[in-house]
Amino acid sequence: MRHFVHPYAAALCAACFAMNTAAAQGGNLARPGDVIQSVPPPVSQKPQLPPLALSDDQRAKIKQVLSGKNTEVSFQLKTTKPAESFEPAIGAKVPPGLKVHALPPPLIYEMPVLKRYTYLKFKGQVLIVNPMSGQIADMFPET
Repeated sequence: MRHFVHPYAAALCAACFAMNTAAAQGGNLARPGDVIQSVPPPVSQKPQLPPLALSDDQRAKIKQVLSGKNTEVSFQLKTTKPAESFEPAIGAKVPPGLKVHALPPPLIYEMPVLKRYTYLKFKGQVLIVNPMSGQIADMFPET
């Protein structure tokens, strides 16, 4: 009885043998079924977004896109009443009663740097907020 070995099977066996031989010679004694463990890099527990440096043209575009959004903070609500005395400033933390909004997708497509930020219209100002820290990253007049 004649045994026939397919050429592709023979090539596969030769390649596997060559890889195992090379691995053994390189000091790596990995065998089939071994689990190779690795330690991933540490993940920061206080992630920070890169500083936001918007140009005047970018701010104008943001104003234009957000002008059609009726998201201005109203102080008639019980949850927003305590924030009426809040004076926004870059680096200040937004009061907890104020609800931030996601920036519209067309704006994010045009300015990918805004992808991780939210916004808030407050007292005639547009506040760009870092949602991880709740701090104001940039602000400019709404009109």
